[in-house]
Amino acid sequence: MDTIIRGGKVVIPYVGVKEVDIGIKDEKIVAFGKNLDFAGASMIDATGKHIFPGAIDGHSHYGLYRELAQDYHVTSRSSAIGGVTTVINFIRSGRSYLEQQPEELAIAEKESVIDFCFHLGIVLDKHVKEMRDYVEKLGTTSFKLFLGYKGMEKERYGTDRTIDDELMLDIFQEMNDISPDLTLAIHCENVEMGRHYYKKYQHIEDRNELVFWDKYNPDIVETENVVRVSYLAKQFNSRISIVHCSAGTSVNTLKGMPWFDPTLVHVETCPHYLTETVDNKKGLGAIVKPPIRYKHDNDQLWDGIKDGIVTFIGTDHVSVSWDEKFKKGNQIDQIQLGFGGAEFMFPLVLSEGHFNRGLPLEKIAEITSANTAKTYGLFPEKGTIDIGSDADLVIVDLDKMVTIDPDTIPINSDYSIYEGREVRGWPVMTIRRGEVIAADGKTIEPKGKGKYLRREATPAKEHRVIEETTVFS
Repeated sequence: MDTIIRGGKVVIPYVGVKEVDIGIKDEKIVAFGKNLDFAGASMIDATGKHIFPGAIDGHSHYGLYRELAQDYHVTSRSSAIGGVTTVINFIRSGRSYLEQQPEELAIAEKESVIDFCFHLGIVLDKHVKEMRDYVEKLGTTSFKLFLGYKGMEKERYGTDRTIDDELMLDIFQEMNDISPDLTLAIHCENVEMGRHYYKKYQHIEDRNELVFWDKYNPDIVETENVVRVSYLAKQFNSRISIVHCSAGTSVNTLKGMPWFDPTLVHVETCPHYLTETVDNKKGLGAIVKPPIRYKHDNDQLWDGIKDGIVTFIGTDHVSVSWDEKFKKGNQIDQIQLGFGGAEFMFPLVLSEGHFNRGLPLEKIAEITSANTAKTYGLFPEKGTIDIGSDADLVIVDLDKMVTIDPDTIPINSDYSIYEGREVRGWPVMTIRRGEVIAADGKTIEPKGKGKYLRREATPAKEHRVIEETTVFS
């Protein structure tokens, strides 16, 4: 063995907490036992600490506002300090990903200290036609549909292909033809409804408050989309993830739908929807899409986690400074979307979920790691603590109290919407594939950089043709 972690309490998803030592060799977990010993192995003393599987950020946007290499360099390290060992980054553009993904992969391999893979945004007919190549040649098995940006295709992606239900069904059919292991991540917002609500408030002079961002796109705008895509996923037998679920009504509606199939429909929420409200102290600095909402939405999302409707956490992280956020102007309609948060995902969910909401520690491990890995084809290599799994681990002091500010972790921004929030339970060491990459709030440069996680998909045994007359039967 190369390394032995002794004396800790190991948090195993779906199992519980076990007092056991962990043996690591060649980047993998190879042994469990009491008082493990092996000549030449380095020892890590975790006495009094809990050991979780490394957190997985299944939803980040490196390079959106910042230079891509800088984001991989800075944000991967700050994420590691916060307990993250794997990131799935979104790539979206009007180019072929056969050209673009290898370019980003080369940058990530050079700069990232955490492991990584990609979701690909499908915005062109060309993208749909190339999906099989993305799976077979690039090892990418997850894609993204941006329903919330319908009507902005030319501006954002340089395409005249409308991002609508027709595109969604084209993608479903292509997924069915390729493999049952593919997942389509969907941004659920009905933009036509959003325009209706925007017209109600656009002439109010004092609308430069965060609450009006919710009024522009209230919960029904998201929930209507959630209902439709979950129904269509069932009819087409296609796996989807509903990303950044923000509304309590979305959870409650899914809970009551007779066609809701949790093997097909996976629901993600984000720390800001679980902890923050329209009263956030950063005001318009907390603008994001979908909007941050209300205390009852926080509560209903946590209930959704307890009930198994919401199964995993992503961050929707965007590195952006305060000046960049407002570079187009200070009015509510001019603010750049998004903010950072990947670094604080794990401690925020641990603190709020376990200490304030009573979730067992293994449930925290499931929603921050295991379920994300299962949804996106990384389990059991990632997401768990088991023999043969990657030695991705975060050692946590459950008693450590930290008040978040921009200097708590050296983030790729100068502000955080979580400033002033006190959290209980803090990572004191992060291990990626057996190598320590962060300890005591600082990055430790590893010998090996982050690794690209190629995902494999089982070929479809048969093409499922769905007749128009039977889709809605």
